[in-house]
Amino acid sequence: MENILINLFIIILAVQADYIGLQSGPQKSVDVFDTFIPPDQFFTKYVIPGTPVLFRGAAKTFPAFTKWTDEYFQSLPESDTFTVFAEEGKKENRNDGSKHLTFSEFLNVYKEEDIYYVNPVPPFLASDIPLHLPLNCPFVVNNLLADNVMWFSSGGTKSVWHNDAYENINCLMRGKKWFIMANRSETHQKAHIDNREGSYSSVDVENVDTDKYPGFKDIQFYNVSMEAGDCLYIPWFWFHHVNSIGSNLAVNIWWRSYRSPLVCEDKTQLTLDQLHFRDGDENDDGDMPLSEATHQMIYMHDRMYTEETIDWPGFLQCVGPALDERGMHHITDADIRRLFKLLDSDEDELLNYVEIDNILTVFPKFLRQFKDEL
Repeated sequence: MENILINLFIIILAVQADYIGLQSGPQKSVDVFDTFIPPDQFFTKYVIPGTPVLFRGAAKTFPAFTKWTDEYFQSLPESDTFTVFAEEGKKENRNDGSKHLTFSEFLNVYKEEDIYYVNPVPPFLASDIPLHLPLNCPFVVNNLLADNVMWFSSGGTKSVWHNDAYENINCLMRGKKWFIMANRSETHQKAHIDNREGSYSSVDVENVDTDKYPGFKDIQFYNVSMEAGDCLYIPWFWFHHVNSIGSNLAVNIWWRSYRSPLVCEDKTQLTLDQLHFRDGDENDDGDMPLSEATHQMIYMHDRMYTEETIDWPGFLQCVGPALDERGMHHITDADIRRLFKLLDSDEDELLNYVEIDNILTVFPKFLRQFKDEL
């Protein structure tokens, strides 16, 4: 049952009718579970097809859910010395400033100032957040985890309309959130992402000008309300806007998209302090980061939005620059073509998600032969 406060808030916005998400017909809802589901089921039913899902109350078992009060934060000696990053301007526009201050200083001023906290979970708090059950799979832990982010404000934050290059589970520890989302493949040409480098739109989320941004009239929006303890899966590259209501504290985990079926065994319960998030740093032999970067680049190619496959020209467009950036100019287009053929298991001159995912294992072996030749 939707929370009364959220519904009242939406009704108030509906009177304005110009708030983002209210430009088209009836909004869609998402599947809801009363707790987390196992990773095999999560990836098969939701991640592979790219379908959002809400886990009601799943975060209520996290130690952070009961421990994380402002008083608890202030009682920790690390709060006085740990430096954090605060965004200025709760209505995000990507042009406002930011400032650094200690965690304790942030706690002293965030209720009065127009700022909000955006940082990885501080190391001295990371043990309070367990790895979410749907991600508790050895392959995910060892290969796909990209980053974690803690979002902390006194409420009233409004994000730009944007999408992210990662899969995302957002868990709310405090307050309420309202998500407006749209399917990436259905709305790619209508979403008005006019700042491509930052993957966001210049549209005013509180006052959508449909003459300037007519695509919003044709988008079928998804409407999701979150209460404290809820966790929401936001699929890779889905467009979304987030409105935070009341004192608000959330943690999200980002991971690189991977659309192949997973077999998850030997699960061990881990916490954030025990995890290695790899957003571009290298492993020992240097192969996997290039594999992961190329894998991510292919997923971000425009063709993947609509066709969900990539052809040879698109593949070359992604792999060639990635190799050049690493100084691997000795690898020719003919060599890259050979890699494409290795991945194209059904020989249809197109790579689907499963074939693209194989780059994580095929690419390192492919690169080693060139190391051997040097």
